[in-house]
Amino acid sequence: MTIETGSVSEQLDRIIDSGRLSHTYMFEGDAIETLRRYSEYFALKVLGDTARNEALVASGNHPDYFYLRTDETAIKKEAVEALVSRMNHKPTESDYKVYVIEAFDKLTPQAENSVLKFLEEPPEKTIAILLTIDKSSILPTIHSRSQHIHIKGDRSDRVKFLEHLNTTEQKTVDVLALNAQHVKDLGENFSSLRKAAKSFSAKWVGSHPLVLIEIKQMLELCTERRDYTLLLQLIDGYVRQVLHASLDLDDYKPYDEEKIEGRQSVERLSRMLEEVLTANRMLHFNVHPMLVFESMVICSKG
Repeated sequence: MTIETGSVSEQLDRIIDSGRLSHTYMFEGDAIETLRRYSEYFALKVLGDTARNEALVASGNHPDYFYLRTDETAIKKEAVEALVSRMNHKPTESDYKVYVIEAFDKLTPQAENSVLKFLEEPPEKTIAILLTIDKSSILPTIHSRSQHIHIKGDRSDRVKFLEHLNTTEQKTVDVLALNAQHVKDLGENFSSLRKAAKSFSAKWVGSHPLVLIEIKQMLELCTERRDYTLLLQLIDGYVRQVLHASLDLDDYKPYDEEKIEGRQSVERLSRMLEEVLTANRMLHFNVHPMLVFESMVICSKG
């Protein structure tokens, strides 16, 4: 389920009104502030949208609500065990107990296994809300036990991370809804990745004979596996912009400074986008990145 921020509240309200709550929800997105805000909104709706509950949740003193977050690089097993101990008690103020784990992808393997055991046999009337901006590292068994809700971050939340970028780079991040925290972590290297992705994409779209040579130079800018996924998002955005321009549409410009000249085959561009999706799947199966990108280019030729 993907929700634009303008309709998030309405969608979450409908989940509450349905009366069929799941025991685990995973809120995915590109801005943790947006996820945090809507997790608190959803938790309050579950607990009961009263002035008393709102005040208790806001102050962090609601006995049936627990919000776990850390400024450290990892969430350790001890923190999860404290959460589990608190959630094993019956609710006192509300019909449910609700806990939120912010940046779930920060859990150590030991902490993640502790949560998994708790999710497999959760106490009655207990609901988990897991927040993540990088779901790729989370155990598949936890994904399978969660109801996934993808929430596109509010632009104002993303901009907080993007002050080091120029206006055109900020627009790329915003239009493509890139992981703002990841972009911030990359620092100046994001500009290099964006430039390399744009250069490669222009040659790929233009069937340049040396396009395969650019792959090695582009991948050398990547320092961790998630950077390859980001590259594919940047490439996908470029190809889509060319596709929109070829259809005489002017509503999609992640590369606002790029001037698209002439028309391209819509059929070929669509095939290229399909190959980007295939490349993403290959990365998730730990195929070597060089083989992934080479295959993407070669297979797109049909």
